[in-house]
Amino acid sequence: MHIKRSLKNGLYVSIRLVFIGLAKLLFKFEVRGAEHIPRTGAAIIASNHASYLDPPLIGMAIPRPIFYFAKEELFRTLLGSALKIVNAIPVNRDQLDRKTLRTVLSVLAQGEMILMFPEGTRSETGDLQKGRPGTGFIAYQAKVPVVPAYVGGSFDILPRGGKFFRFAQCTVTFGPAIDFSAYFAAARTKDMYERMSGEIMLSIERLKGAE
Repeated sequence: MHIKRSLKNGLYVSIRLVFIGLAKLLFKFEVRGAEHIPRTGAAIIASNHASYLDPPLIGMAIPRPIFYFAKEELFRTLLGSALKIVNAIPVNRDQLDRKTLRTVLSVLAQGEMILMFPEGTRSETGDLQKGRPGTGFIAYQAKVPVVPAYVGGSFDILPRGGKFFRFAQCTVTFGPAIDFSAYFAAARTKDMYERMSGEIMLSIERLKGAE
């Protein structure tokens, strides 16, 4: 089991390095605020979502393996094996079901890092959208650090509905982990999850404004 995991991590690192080289060459890829990424232990990376490129770009920006969500239908295609190598977790596009939730909490309980998009879906304009309660819910359940991230330029390279890449500079910026300790000590409610996701989006907005 340990050997299998080591091989998988080795493939992940190799793929990451290849894509970093391509991204720097084609899109002048740059990472800012990398010091805010925990070197060890569980954490949620919460980012804006403007393009299909956001997951791989954030994966390139983080030096340790990170888990992602991917539509469960993709695991039934030729991409299925590749998605497993890059730690993708199958998810129902319409809702976060109990099976997926258990998987996510198990991944975090093992000290891993997972990428989440509080907006839930890609922006049609590239602008930030309102956060949905799902990320707040998982943050509350797992009680792990939530690190905000802003991907700039991905919409210009491949917007929603776009079929071809365009050349533009791309930057991934990370901010300090959000302090949710006051929420963790309170009784859980749907309103609280929404407020937590709202705070995450405000942190992402600040990162956008600082670019």
